[in-house]
Amino acid sequence: MMKLISMNISGVGGSSKTRYLEDLVRKEQSYVVCLQETKCKELGKEIFFQMWGTNEIDWVERGTDNNAGGVITMWRRSCFHLDNIIIGVIFCIIEGECKVGESRPTTIVNIYSYGFLRERCAIWEAIWEKKRAHMSATWCAVEDFNSIRRSGERRSVKSSHVYRGETRRFNAFIEKSDLFDIPMVGRKFIWYKPNGLVKSKIDRILVSSEWLDKWSDRKQVVLGRSVFEHCALVLKTLTVDWGPKPFRSLDIWQSDGKFKDFVHSKWESYEVQDTGIFVFKENLKLMKANIKV
Repeated sequence: MMKLISMNISGVGGSSKTRYLEDLVRKEQSYVVCLQETKCKELGKEIFFQMWGTNEIDWVERGTDNNAGGVITMWRRSCFHLDNIIIGVIFCIIEGECKVGESRPTTIVNIYSYGFLRERCAIWEAIWEKKRAHMSATWCAVEDFNSIRRSGERRSVKSSHVYRGETRRFNAFIEKSDLFDIPMVGRKFIWYKPNGLVKSKIDRILVSSEWLDKWSDRKQVVLGRSVFEHCALVLKTLTVDWGPKPFRSLDIWQSDGKFKDFVHSKWESYEVQDTGIFVFKENLKLMKANIKV
């Protein structure tokens, strides 16, 4: 079971933040921790050991050159074997072998998107190119995206129409990258201004369909605000039934004259026995596997 924590820390430093992270890691028994907006060029190893609570970890950091941005990814050595690191302008990518349960190649991307919309779109395009080029299938993007998917995810003095271009482009990136925004439970918003009047859901964890096949029971849990403006996100198991995973079909398949016959013959060959909705759900899973082949 992959357990992961993501958080915009708004600057590494101060004993209260270090203690909070140490307590959170210990409580959640996390395997990977992703921090955004560290606002540091480089940290000493003692800080990493303090944040995690032990020295049984490895890490990669993308420092900042202007006291803004910066990301850190830490992982427990016994749970993740590192094969490759890719460091970009505002992201870190680790590729390796997840050693939790059945071992498999896993990619975790830690991103901090900032700037104007065109700059964020350029960041998303770069991540999509990385995924398309050589990322493993079991893929997880952890990010302060600084963008929302729908108007209800942001409360501010601006009217909702201001964000339409942002939501359209962000959703297009998620769709093109074949990523899923898995269910989020806990608080409705993740970032709050100190006065509490302006708030939004700009942090999230996106995963590939292969990740869902491996860890289908993961949920994004939004924790309390604590000493930070951003709430921590914890990817972990919860016994909440959100129904079957989405089944996607490409319109271009319909142009193949043999496609409908293929689907019909495969569907008729399945021999799942149970109530109607269960049979339907299981048949979709089998069909997904057949279409992939």
